[in-house]
Amino acid sequence: MNQAMQATGDNLQPIRLAQPVWIGVGVVAAVSALACAAGSLSNPRQFYFSYLTAWLFGISLGVGALFWIMLHYLSGATWSIVVRRQWENIAISVLPLALLFVPILLGLKYLYEWAQPVYPGAVDTLAHKRAYLNTSRFAIFAVVFLAGWCWMAFRLRLWSMNQDLTGDPEYSRLPRWHSATGMIFLALSTTVAAFDWIMSLEPHWTSTMYGVYFWAGAIVGSLALLIVVVTALRGVGILRHTVTAEHLHDLGKLLFAFVIFWAYIAFCQYFLIWYANVSEETPWYLHRLAGSWRWFALALPIGHFIVPFLILLRRDTKRQPLVLGLAAAWVLAFHYIDLYWQVLPTLHRDGAQPHWLDAATLLFMCSVVAGAVLYGLTRAALVPLRDPGLVPLAAVPEGAKSS
Repeated sequence: MNQAMQATGDNLQPIRLAQPVWIGVGVVAAVSALACAAGSLSNPRQFYFSYLTAWLFGISLGVGALFWIMLHYLSGATWSIVVRRQWENIAISVLPLALLFVPILLGLKYLYEWAQPVYPGAVDTLAHKRAYLNTSRFAIFAVVFLAGWCWMAFRLRLWSMNQDLTGDPEYSRLPRWHSATGMIFLALSTTVAAFDWIMSLEPHWTSTMYGVYFWAGAIVGSLALLIVVVTALRGVGILRHTVTAEHLHDLGKLLFAFVIFWAYIAFCQYFLIWYANVSEETPWYLHRLAGSWRWFALALPIGHFIVPFLILLRRDTKRQPLVLGLAAAWVLAFHYIDLYWQVLPTLHRDGAQPHWLDAATLLFMCSVVAGAVLYGLTRAALVPLRDPGLVPLAAVPEGAKSS
């Protein structure tokens, strides 16, 4: 199999990154971390809201990558084997991000109304939800969810790397079996996590579709990040023959489909709440249509749906690495804007008030995810070389490559 893969002309061994790359990522992480620490002292409420938004952006990418890895195994797909290792590299970012959830636990009183003390004699408007909305239950659920995601990311990558060493087909069967139960856990845990971490920012508001809304964003964001990583590698001459125009076309079609899926879920949630016009449900959207927030509400359907829809609608754009990579980067940026629009109106009700802590926390989380991806690129082959489903490109008839 190694000889067959070498016929593609690509060096698929782990990358040896130049020291300045590691220094650059480390400097960005250190400087942004120091800025975050200073902001937490000078403006703790703004810091925790900015930090939560950036952390949700990072963890959604890792959770979305887990979804794609398990979907790959459950579907028995073979075309996606050549990009699966990059999904594994993205998924392992949940390990450091799980540790970075600790500041959120320490700042619950700044973020969540239900975490603030109820003074004697005051009316507790959330008394009927205290059995669920309490710090102990919140922390226990978070630990269980994050530990489960870390275990899945670690085991799926470990089995894949072990197969590189041994070629044992058992390492293809084990992930498939575990993905069946893992996908159920991932769906349920991300749904409840979305309720806990984002929806409970405004505890009087509920939406049964919110978990799917968060999951749709995570799926789109992680797919967009994968495309950015793959096209960047191809841009520097890596994977150029292994990940072909056919693979890019397939990834573009998936991004096109799930951009539509995100728009469908976002519109359905809005439409059902607007149509019902229930006083307990409408305030969430009213806050996000107040002041300058309305421009975010208008920008999201345009930037997160219409623009990528029109770009990815054409067949040729999905096969051009530069265009596809830029479209994916655009979607990734709007994934963050979507989370920003969900979280920050709880703090700034009258309109958006961009703060330097938004940039500092985002840079810190992006450096963590980038560090995880770069670490993965240097520790394992770029493609699972001994996967039994991997077919050498040179052996595939030309007519069978088209999709």
